[in-house]
Amino acid sequence: SGGVSEKNRSKYQSIKHFGVLMSLPVLIWVFFVFVTGACVGSFINVCVFRLNTERSVFWPGSHCASCFKPIVWFDNIPIISYLVLGGICRKCKSTFSARYMLIELFSGLMFVLVFLLDVIYNVPSYNIVAFHSHQINQGLIPLNVWFTFVSHVTLLSFLLTASLTDLAKMEIPLGITVTGTLFGLVFSSFQAWPFPDDIHSANTFLLSSKDWPVKPVMPQGTMAWPLWFPVFDWLDSHVYLHGFITSLAGIFTGTFLLRAIRFTYGLGRGIEGMGLGDADLMMMVGAFWGWQLVIVAFFLAVIPAFFFGILQLFSKGEQAFPFGPSLAISSVATFYCWKFLSPHLQPIFFEFQLLLILFAFSAISLLFISFVFRLLNNLRSNHIGS
Repeated sequence: SGGVSEKNRSKYQSIKHFGVLMSLPVLIWVFFVFVTGACVGSFINVCVFRLNTERSVFWPGSHCASCFKPIVWFDNIPIISYLVLGGICRKCKSTFSARYMLIELFSGLMFVLVFLLDVIYNVPSYNIVAFHSHQINQGLIPLNVWFTFVSHVTLLSFLLTASLTDLAKMEIPLGITVTGTLFGLVFSSFQAWPFPDDIHSANTFLLSSKDWPVKPVMPQGTMAWPLWFPVFDWLDSHVYLHGFITSLAGIFTGTFLLRAIRFTYGLGRGIEGMGLGDADLMMMVGAFWGWQLVIVAFFLAVIPAFFFGILQLFSKGEQAFPFGPSLAISSVATFYCWKFLSPHLQPIFFEFQLLLILFAFSAISLLFISFVFRLLNNLRSNHIGS
């Protein structure tokens, strides 16, 4: 009977979420979110095209790349203008790539997906979203939840821009990652864990257990976890400082961890194994989501990287491929799967001695593996030469 009850509960939750999604106020918000995302996608197009050619993203205004005539506002409406004009310039009739429309469409759908995950389906399990579910069904979304949503789509917009430039030029411009990192620092200063929920309730819930850090599972906030737990007394009463310091720790981890891995791999292998742009991308992720998620996302990035590598090998016959998109996909997937990963990661990340041992073991293993690759490559070269 327990299995039947659980099945019925799951079915009820699915019907409830579908009912919320299909309510008119929520559909209006979904439409608004999509339009906003498509407009952001239009600006992302500008950033990708101009940053790859080292030009300003603000001046001059939108213009045709063939005749250099300005594009009037009614010819610059995301998605719609491309479809109405058939993908050609009104003045010189030159063709625009369909990529521009597809990026606008993808960005709009990305915004909608984040809205559904954060606000409707409440994948991170925010208490405030669960408590105000009836109000959300009526289209009355709490300000804290909107702030969380804006923070997430801001990071995803920067990740999309960085990934597209990496795919185009095998390079991530520093202007993207540094600007994104500054945005993350500002957002995080106002969104210290467990925002959008209350920190005192979370502290009471966790500190009441004698089995910490094994259980209970730490609730997820806009930032995955706090800087440390129990939260230091000098940070517990200064919420903005807590968010700022946690963001700084994420920035430090993102940029120096990947640079340390790059140095260690290069020391053993004798060649560079990762671009500095990848470290800067994870620096940006750390600014928004904290140091713990950066570490996990980096190691899980091998999964999408494997598929990207296979695709690159069969489509272009090349082994080198941009790692930025894999890091971006892994970071987003890690955040939205965090509540499933937390029970397994929590005992490690909040035991300082165990964390140090893990880092030391990983560094030694990486150095050993890269050195073995170097020896095998030398043996292969000597065999071919003989």
